[in-house]
Amino acid sequence: MSEVEAPSIPDSQRFKQVSSYHGLRVAMYFSAFAAADVWFEITALPIAALLSVVIGLITGSYLSGIFHEWGHFIGARVSKSRSPMVRKPQDEFIFGFDMERNSSSKFLSMSLGGPLGNLALVAMVFLLVPLDNIGRAALFAMVAGKLVAVLVFEGPIILRVFQGGHPQEELDRQLGNGSQDRGAVIGYIVTAVLWFLAV
Repeated sequence: MSEVEAPSIPDSQRFKQVSSYHGLRVAMYFSAFAAADVWFEITALPIAALLSVVIGLITGSYLSGIFHEWGHFIGARVSKSRSPMVRKPQDEFIFGFDMERNSSSKFLSMSLGGPLGNLALVAMVFLLVPLDNIGRAALFAMVAGKLVAVLVFEGPIILRVFQGGHPQEELDRQLGNGSQDRGAVIGYIVTAVLWFLAV
């Protein structure tokens, strides 16, 4: 999510711009991962192994951010929230969410979409990518670790708003208590543990 003002260009045009922007980058990251993976599979060189792990982790991290933000966006649009897309896509952030005008139920729909996007990515990688080498295991471990990090940070917000808390207050509370950093650390620990178990 990113707080932005509604752009003046049509929403459909912004959607195409953002889709193309992210689509090209996802293809680029996957191509780099595939190239490193093939190099390692063919040569079994230590440098190829190292590169496949590093690129697997980077690709997993990037894809997690993309799926997370698109999950938030889909959740926002399903609930018909005020959620203007950005004028120009940058990084993974693609839309703004009007905290004052959107209801708590719309906030919950938007919020739930993020973790569900991460969960969908974990399922896709697990089902479509054989975890039979260290690079592929790194890819899966990272997307799973990112899901855990998201749940540590966003899970309590969703739960408290579901129980009647005010969205902005609960978000500010979570941002101020160190949960974001704690979630990141726990996520990386989970990534490392899963990778070691997989290899």
